[in-house]
Amino acid sequence: MTVASSIQLAVVAGCVSIGYVFFGGYLLRRDDGIGVDSLGAFAVLWGASFVLQSVLIYVFGSYGITDGAQLIELQSSMPTSVQSALTGMDLLAELLTVGGIFMWLWFVLRYTQRIGRREKLALSVLGGVTFLVVMLNGLIGAVDTFGVIEIEPAFRSSVHQFGSVVEVLGTGVAVGIGIALLYATATNHRPFREMTVVGLSAPIIFPWLLRYLYQFGLVTGFQAISGLRTAGLSVGLAGLWLAVTKYDLFDQLPASRSVGRQTAFDSSDTALVVVNNDNNVSDLNPAARKLFSVSALDSIGAPLDDLLPDRVDSDDLRQSEPIIFRMPNSDTIIEAVMTTATDDDDTQIGRTVVFTDITAERRRQQRIQVLNRILRHNLRNDLNAAKGYVGVMADGGPEAEIYQQKVEGILDDLVTIGKKAQSTENVLDAEPLADSPTQLGVLIKDAIDAVKSEYDSVSVSGSVPASVAVQINPVVIGSIIEEVIENAVRHTDSAITISYDAEAAILTIADDGPGIPDHEIAVLDNAQETDLKHGSGLGLWLVKWGTDSFGGTVRFDTDETGTRVRLSLPDDLVEEIE
Repeated sequence: MTVASSIQLAVVAGCVSIGYVFFGGYLLRRDDGIGVDSLGAFAVLWGASFVLQSVLIYVFGSYGITDGAQLIELQSSMPTSVQSALTGMDLLAELLTVGGIFMWLWFVLRYTQRIGRREKLALSVLGGVTFLVVMLNGLIGAVDTFGVIEIEPAFRSSVHQFGSVVEVLGTGVAVGIGIALLYATATNHRPFREMTVVGLSAPIIFPWLLRYLYQFGLVTGFQAISGLRTAGLSVGLAGLWLAVTKYDLFDQLPASRSVGRQTAFDSSDTALVVVNNDNNVSDLNPAARKLFSVSALDSIGAPLDDLLPDRVDSDDLRQSEPIIFRMPNSDTIIEAVMTTATDDDDTQIGRTVVFTDITAERRRQQRIQVLNRILRHNLRNDLNAAKGYVGVMADGGPEAEIYQQKVEGILDDLVTIGKKAQSTENVLDAEPLADSPTQLGVLIKDAIDAVKSEYDSVSVSGSVPASVAVQINPVVIGSIIEEVIENAVRHTDSAITISYDAEAAILTIADDGPGIPDHEIAVLDNAQETDLKHGSGLGLWLVKWGTDSFGGTVRFDTDETGTRVRLSLPDDLVEEIE
């Protein structure tokens, strides 16, 4: 091995390293894109690191040093100032190398997938610890070499070994993770080719391996090191150039696929839960965490059965038909469908469970069913009765006037049903919440006045504090109160009592009439109309649906003393005003 050849190869390696710097500058001048800046920064750091290392070998050759084992001779043949410069240059090269490796990993992470807070934290910790240990190891070596501080040889050796292990492990993990992510992307993202993986891995893997061949004494000759470094860096630079130009690296952007999927997953209003092949939860979006009142930390890794309500078996989800269930202590109705999740090779990697809130749809179906059955029942029965009466009236006779009154009564009832249907439609179409509060007492007074316009006498006792106001649409809450008072007036001649429990936010309207029939309340409790059990009218349904719309509840207590209708108002919709 000659000094001249060692110097020449060092110059060649330095020129190739400068090529990385120029290539990095070329990338940094490109248009913005995912990973462009980070790959450009890697190329600049990587090139600068090996330019410095080539300069070191060149200087060593100038002093006749052609092997790493001869470096001890420098203390006698090289001025102290030059030794200081070379020591600082070596430390800077070490730090640039570590920085380049972690910048390359940062590029891979950004390019192949979404970077979350956990990934950023893990990369910061791994890179920061490795960088800090390498810097401290180099500084301790420098001050020991120049006698600034006297350090025990055993301690210096221990520090050096520890620093070397941390550096190898830290950079090795970074390189391994990066190559694994590139390979996984090539497997799952068709436009991203295997040759692109080679092009992005070559610049990092060969110089990284050569670095530790020298560090552990397997290759110490500077001529061999420069030759291997020139070959490795040349292959790597060619790979980067081909990946960017020939294989259209920044036109593929597999991260956009990952980001798009993750964004859709996180922002979806539909609850989504991903399970693996062992039926354990792998991920769930914010909508699912809200639906089941759980956190990701508590759910991920746990069996799917632990997430579901007790009466729902995850095995039922594997059926082809969706299953429907009600959430515990709630009116929310959920439809659950499980689909198989596969990769691009159609290999099953788990399942996705879609939980859709169909409460609104079920309520709409229920309202259609109720309106259909009530209107059909009343129209059919009343019109049949009216037809019979008209037939009798056509025959004449002393009872014709009586039957005429019956027909008029039936028609009046049908008109009333029409008005109820219109009121119900108005309540259901109205926005349940209001922008500003309305005094509850004013709403009650307006409801009483409306009932008085239809009935000769309405006697109401009791009152609501003037300070109580509700942030509920007056059309909704006013129609509910009016319907309850009107229903009470129709069934009693005595006074109707109105009271308000401020602590529980419950408005109670009571009368001493015969009470609401049990079958009417049963229909409301079952939330549906049937042929055998049907409501006599729309009034009670208006009360129930209107109360449900703003999140309240209604309870009908009826016995031999009369009926008490209790409207529970949500606390956040009730306020005290001056």
